[in-house]
Amino acid sequence: MALALVFAGCTAAPDTATSPEPEGTSTTDWTPPADPDAQGPTEAPALTEESGALDAEIALSTDMVVTVDDISTTEVTPETPGEYAGSAVVVTVKVANDSKRAQSIDSAVVSLVTDDGDVGVATTAGPNEPLHGELAAGDEATGTYVFMLDPTKGRAVKISVNYAAGEPVATFAGELS
Repeated sequence: MALALVFAGCTAAPDTATSPEPEGTSTTDWTPPADPDAQGPTEAPALTEESGALDAEIALSTDMVVTVDDISTTEVTPETPGEYAGSAVVVTVKVANDSKRAQSIDSAVVSLVTDDGDVGVATTAGPNEPLHGELAAGDEATGTYVFMLDPTKGRAVKISVNYAAGEPVATFAGELS
């Protein structure tokens, strides 16, 4: 068995070094901070929150209208390795864009928590189809989210919908049937 080594020729880059800039001049608009030891933000800014019942329509200050289109309970069966089986809540939310410009819903976050502090664990099992894309002015979109929660029946829950990062949150409260 023969082994061949091939070397590619290299050439040195031309010397582009220049003399240092005269003191007091700069080629950038960057300004150092007044206090170089100051820390940046340590927590997220507070978001405006509008609340309503599970069957309410919540109009946010951004002219986005959010509703819980449907809420039901189900039993989730695992379809891929690592998924869990058990009781779950299926939440379908609708977001309508009543503003005059397109709104992104790619970073939408929906969460579920019970009044006694249990968190519905989001899962990709079941009919999970999150909100996504850009919503044109006058359009609406629906997204379906599945949360593992045991038990489900008769639980008081809060469902929070944040259609886009940094935007107001719609929070719905009610009891699961």
